[in-house]
Amino acid sequence: MSARASVVLVWAAHAMLGIGLCAPCMTVTPRLGPVDALGRWLGLVDAPRTYSVASGVLRLLTGGNVAIGIVLLAFSVIFPVAKLVVLRACLAEGRQGRAHAIVARFGKYSMADVFVLALLVVASKSFPGGTTVEIRWGAYAFAAAALTSTIDLQFARKPS
Repeated sequence: MSARASVVLVWAAHAMLGIGLCAPCMTVTPRLGPVDALGRWLGLVDAPRTYSVASGVLRLLTGGNVAIGIVLLAFSVIFPVAKLVVLRACLAEGRQGRAHAIVARFGKYSMADVFVLALLVVASKSFPGGTTVEIRWGAYAFAAAALTSTIDLQFARKPS
């Protein structure tokens, strides 16, 4: 892959990451099973809530789950952005080999949030009363950003 194509892929990954961090990622719909309508009428069941990666991390940080919030902030926001910035900077300087060495070492962690999201969906199958978690389009944009940067990294020239 040419250096120019790599730079285009990195910029595309930046755009998809920005969209993926801010766009709706999942909708949680609480339910009470057979008494769901009564529970909603009595105000015992919350309305469905939609979260983006950014709003989910913010809610964790402000809701008392600081440790989990910091871990997700690091692996879902800071690390993917830093990875793309380092890769873009190295490619812009014509040092694809160096970009490969730096980012390949830490690139495997950029899929951590996609993995956490998948675990949440699997875990939601056991929520009581039929509570559901629906994946929204922001999750796909986030996953596409991670995959695009990984593909770009794989096609970048390895150090000689």
